[in-house]
Amino acid sequence: MKKIIALFAFVLLVAGNLFSQVKGIVVEEVDNGGAVKGRTIRVYVVLENDSDQVYMVYGEKAHPLSVKSDKPFYQTPLNGPTSRTLNRKLAKEKPELAFDSWLTIGSEDNYDNNTEALINTDAFEKTGDDLTTSDGAWYCLPNSKQSYAGADKKVLIMQLTSEGNMEGNFCLMGRNKKGENFHYYNGAFTFKQSSK
Repeated sequence: MKKIIALFAFVLLVAGNLFSQVKGIVVEEVDNGGAVKGRTIRVYVVLENDSDQVYMVYGEKAHPLSVKSDKPFYQTPLNGPTSRTLNRKLAKEKPELAFDSWLTIGSEDNYDNNTEALINTDAFEKTGDDLTTSDGAWYCLPNSKQSYAGADKKVLIMQLTSEGNMEGNFCLMGRNKKGENFHYYNGAFTFKQSSK
């Protein structure tokens, strides 16, 4: 019986350490210079170490994913739902493209970006509607350099532009610097238009 209790305590300790890989979710505003209506934000996951990874953002039945605004998200028809479709050169020529709303794992444009979405993004992409799922994700391959946190220990997971208040809930899957996978449930962010 003592061995079982000791083993259970060890499992809880390991699980607790893996959950603690995520130190927080931060929102940073991007100055869009008035190129588009509304305000542009980027949502980052802050990790324990600069060599930790996030390679999936997802929702499941017990922990659904939602990305919402009380006004439509800005979407340009020249880009798709992920940053993988944002052409860096074209965005320099047409600044409004750079402030499109998109999903990502660590990359802000099409260079060295293998972000894929296994989630219905039609309404999000076409009309700027909310994005919700209880069985979907966006991700990159776990060995991709875009999934690693940099010196700032952050991994970019989305950019959003809207004239409304924005919020989100999601789960994360990643790997720590020892190569141990972790799950993080109920990640969340809020951005109010009244905030400066």
